Order: sequence, then structure tokens, then C-alpha cells
Amino acid sequence: MPGALTWILITAPIWASTFAAPLVAVLAVLFEAYWFYQGGRLAIFGVMGWRYMRRAATLDWVAAYEHARSRDRLVLPWEAIHHVVIVPNYSEHVDKLRQTLSGLAQSVDAPTQLTVLLAMEARELGAEAKAQQLVSEFQGRFTNLFYTLHPQDIPGEVPGKSSNEDWAARWAKAKLVDELGYDLRHLTVTSCDADSMLHPHYFESLTFYFATDPHRYRRFWQAPMLFYRNTWQVPSLVRLASSLNGLVYLAYLADPRRTLFPLSTYSLSLLLADNAGYWDTDVIPEDWHMFIKCYFNQRGLVKLVPIYLPIQSDAPRAPSYVGTLLNAYRQIQRHASGASDIAYTVRQSVLHPEIPLSRRLKRVWAVAEHHLLWSTTWFLLTLGINAPALLNPAFAQSVLHQDLGQIASWLFNVAMVMILTLAVLETRFRPPRPASAPWWRTATIYLQWLLLPVASLFLGTLPALHAQTRLMLGQPLAYRVTEKL
Repeated sequence: MPGALTWILITAPIWASTFAAPLVAVLAVLFEAYWFYQGGRLAIFGVMGWRYMRRAATLDWVAAYEHARSRDRLVLPWEAIHHVVIVPNYSEHVDKLRQTLSGLAQSVDAPTQLTVLLAMEARELGAEAKAQQLVSEFQGRFTNLFYTLHPQDIPGEVPGKSSNEDWAARWAKAKLVDELGYDLRHLTVTSCDADSMLHPHYFESLTFYFATDPHRYRRFWQAPMLFYRNTWQVPSLVRLASSLNGLVYLAYLADPRRTLFPLSTYSLSLLLADNAGYWDTDVIPEDWHMFIKCYFNQRGLVKLVPIYLPIQSDAPRAPSYVGTLLNAYRQIQRHASGASDIAYTVRQSVLHPEIPLSRRLKRVWAVAEHHLLWSTTWFLLTLGINAPALLNPAFAQSVLHQDLGQIASWLFNVAMVMILTLAVLETRFRPPRPASAPWWRTATIYLQWLLLPVASLFLGTLPALHAQTRLMLGQPLAYRVTEKL
């Protein structure tokens, strides 16, 4: 369904302009106005998100907890809460996993409140030996440090993060709750990508939110994802696309009217995961899918809560320039295959009539809008404005065409101000140029914004269109790990 609708929308400015050019032109300008409105929200809430991050970095979470507990007897004891961190990985270099574990070990409560689980794949040669080496190196840095081996060739499973996560989470529940006696009601589980570096106070903040929220068993928690760990080593196109993705998601988190979904590295109650039946094992992108699954399992009462302590991650990077671009393209293509969640969300909406219709439609619309705009916006902004005049000479000479052209030009100029706002905001997050990077690389950081139309097409629209077309043709993607040197 999404693939067919995408192709209809992309080609509509061409075939419709031959017989309804005025209508196509008006709709194109209206869409540009909509894009202008969304861009304005991104700029405003991107700045707001940056301010929220600055404030969160200065908070004393223990003091905030004590204040909340003095006013509410239903707050859970701080020391009773325990966090399980699952790190699904496949063919990751041991140094990358070592960096991730070192980052987790910097967490304030790592020795007393953190259990880390390296979720290895049995199909990876040497996976168990690698896990045992890391467990030996980091033993004593956490309350517990375990590893699991996800068996290969389980019938009905799709190899990838979701199936590995499901296996590891079920193992964690059996080990911690059934064997060691932890209280399931006091456990959170964090899905942590192998290259994610969480803020040292992230779990302290998570303890505060989990302990004080009366709806803790119907919550996901999400921090901003910033892709700057290797930003000075990747090509401009990849750097721009990765930076922009982080800024956009930060703006989403800060926007109170946005219908939110988790991204990549996120936390939830282990009880919620258990009630929902854990992660599905036959999907590739798992973050949105898991949220949608929990949302309908809990009758539409699940909500995502931002934690404004950023997670630093890597942009895709391979040994060669072309390899890095292909890496980034394939990663986005994999993420965009989450368009299959449109049908899943519709199906769940039909199966759960007890949820108010408005709430169900809001979720369906949010999923559909995201994926359809992802694959069509670039074409609609270019073909939609230009095709009517190019394909219909009579319309090109009309007063309506001239008026619409002036409106479109004005909207475009105002949109440039919003893009400039994002460019300035991006400088607030970018790390200083390392000594190993040549001085002229700084200039490319600023000039890269001129490549925005190219980056949007090749590292945004085209991989999304590719993924949706494959789904339409019944050719689902296989999970491919993104190389990040």
C-alpha cells in the first residue's frame, strides 16, 4: 500500500498536469506552505530542545527525586530500581563494543543499579569468545554483566536486531526475576545500539522518571540522538544527513503537539515489554514497531517521555568514500522499510475498538505521514512547482501561474531563514575540530548546507523510495549491519 501510494503521489504532478495544471499548481503551493509550516516548527522546537538539554545537564536528579518523594508517597524507592541494558550486536569490532561498555561504566549508578547484557548472535564466528573477553575486562564495573547467544535459523524469525533483542530480553527476565529474585515491577530495559554512548547521568535521570511517574508501566523514555562521534571523519553528504536527522528528532521531542515514536536507543519498563510479548521476531526496524505493539497492548495509553540528556552515536562510515555513501544509503533504506508498520498500525487499530477512534486515527496518520513524506517530499517540492508550466504551455502564460510562482518564491525565501536557524543550531552540538583533521575541513562544515538538496535526495528520499518499492513488490530487505568505523 505505501509503495503504490508513493508512486502515485510522485508521478501525479506529471500526468495530472496534462489535463489539470491549475489544480496541480495550487496543490503544489499548498504543499510548499505545509512544508514551510513544518520547517518553522522544526526551527522553533529545535532551539527549544537545545535549551531543554542545557537545563537537563545541570539538574540534580537525586535532589529532584527527594523533592518529589516528599510530596507523593507513591514514589518508588530509588535504590529499588534496577536498569537492564541490552546491547544487540552482530559482527561489531571488539573495540566498538569496548567503547560502548566504557561509556556505560561511566554511569553514576553503574556498580549498583545497572545490569548490562551483550546480546550476541550465534551465527557470528567468534561471538562467544568476544563476549567472554569483554565480560572478563569489565567484570565489577556493573552490578551484573552477562551475554546471550541468539540461536540462528529459528523458524519464523528474521535475523536482526529485533529478534536478537527479543531473545535477550526474555533471557534477562528469566535470569533476573525468576532466578535472582529481582522485582519485575522495578526493572527497566534499555535497547542500546552498539555504538551508542549514553550520557553519564542518563540512568540517574531514568531512575527519577521511573520512580516518580504513576504511569511508569505505560511509558517509553527517549533521549536525543546526536551523530557526532565521527563527524569529522565522514563525507559532507553523510555528515549533513546525520546531523540533520539528529536536529529534526530533537525538535520532534521538544514539540508538545508531535506524535512521538522512539528512535534506535530507548528505555521502557520490563513489565511493559513482558505484558506486550516482547519484541516481534519477524520485523527489521524494531523501535517504532515495538512502541506500536505496546501502545495497542495497553489500550492506547502508552506515551513517550523525552529525557534531554543526549546520546552520542556514529554516522555511517566505511574505509572508502563510496563505501561510506553506500553504507549510509543502506542504513536509511533499512530504516525506511519500517513503512510496513503502516499496515501493522491499521491492523492493530481495527483489532482494538476499545481505544477511542480519534486516538487510533492519530497514530495511523502519524505513521503514514512520516513514511509517505519521507519518500515523496523532494519530488513534490520540485516536480509539483515546475511540472504544470513545463507540460502545459497555456497554463505557463496564465496570471494564476505568475501569482503562484511569486507565492512559492516567497515561501522558499522564508524557508531559507529556517534552514539557517538549523545550521546555526548545529554548531552548538558539533565537537571541536580534532588535530588530525585538516584546517580546511572547518570550511566544508559550513559549506555542506549548500548540499542539502543533494543530501535530501540521495540520503533521504531515494533510499526510502527504494525500500517502499521493494515492499510493494514483495521483496523485503534482509537486515544488514551498518559499518561504523
